[in-house]
Amino acid sequence: MYIKPFGVERWLSKYETTVDYNLTSTSIMPLSINELLELTGEDEEQVKENIFSIKLNYGAIEGRLDYLSGIASLYQSIQKEQVISTNGGVGASHLTMMTVIESGDHVVAILPAYQQIYSVPESIGAQMEYLFLEKTETDYVLDLNKLMHLVTPETKAIVFNNPNNPTGDVIDDEALEKMVEIARKNDTYLICDEAYRGLTHNIGFSTSVADLYEKGVSLGSMSKAFAMAGLRLGWIASRDVKFMQDVYIHRDYTMISNGVIDEYVAALALKHKNAVQQRNLGITQSRATLFKKWLDNEPKLSYAPFKGGTVALPYFESSLSSEEFCAKVIEEKSVLLMPGFVFDLEKCFRMGYAREPEEKMIAGLERVSDFLATLNQ
Repeated sequence: MYIKPFGVERWLSKYETTVDYNLTSTSIMPLSINELLELTGEDEEQVKENIFSIKLNYGAIEGRLDYLSGIASLYQSIQKEQVISTNGGVGASHLTMMTVIESGDHVVAILPAYQQIYSVPESIGAQMEYLFLEKTETDYVLDLNKLMHLVTPETKAIVFNNPNNPTGDVIDDEALEKMVEIARKNDTYLICDEAYRGLTHNIGFSTSVADLYEKGVSLGSMSKAFAMAGLRLGWIASRDVKFMQDVYIHRDYTMISNGVIDEYVAALALKHKNAVQQRNLGITQSRATLFKKWLDNEPKLSYAPFKGGTVALPYFESSLSSEEFCAKVIEEKSVLLMPGFVFDLEKCFRMGYAREPEEKMIAGLERVSDFLATLNQ
């Protein structure tokens, strides 16, 4: 089966271990177990004993009950029986697409987005149609009239990110509800990669499609809002019984179960979700403020406001392509940026602002400023 190379991952694999500063990572400063214990107030010796006594078997095939319950608590209408544990957010997305999409199905993807949610359906043989968010000076706009005309009773699924990667945009509740109306009218799945849910800058946890719509599918992850990418845990949440039953059939062929220690640690974080999320949202909000201040002082860059997640998509003024621009920044300043071409965009690059310690982020931004100062038009 042919599938397009994953642009983001190929670029990261090529450069991220060779640069001084990584300013495109989508993660937040990762938690250690020691930091998690300090943050939550859990007894260190008891947690250590719990971990050391875990039998290293398959564990609960469908997932630890306290882990599944913790995930369900992130939603308004989801019960633990409506959550499936997966190998990371990528596992959640891949399982969902392989379950829902068949060759010849019509799929509408809202772009830009994380490539997996549209390249996997395309590789299966879906008939893809794309609707790009429209960038203005003050916002990103989803044209709901265009979406309404693209979606028909033959449309199997609408797929999108919210909060969005790479723009940092957040689709508000009013627009989400209109998307639900369009999907429900056509009996279409509404599949949302919600890996950055919990990081909407002004409110934290934004509304999930799984709460709004009976055929809404929420794809989640411990990697972003919980700063625990190393656990490699994600999930699928949905109220659609038939869909969830079908996912389990595919899941048996791809993963069987997740790591028992991983799920124990994740359940501990979810037990204290407010403290963990407050720490991570605080980092995100403070770094976003710092990053906006830097952007506003760079005359060769423009951007639409970013409202959620950990990334933004500045546009630059130059004759260079995005690949050439980012390659020069790597070569001359040893700073990693993500070129827009991997998202089928040009004259822009993705920057992440929550992964590095503040002093390291500032030092990396200063190098980018030095590069921009010498950049010819």
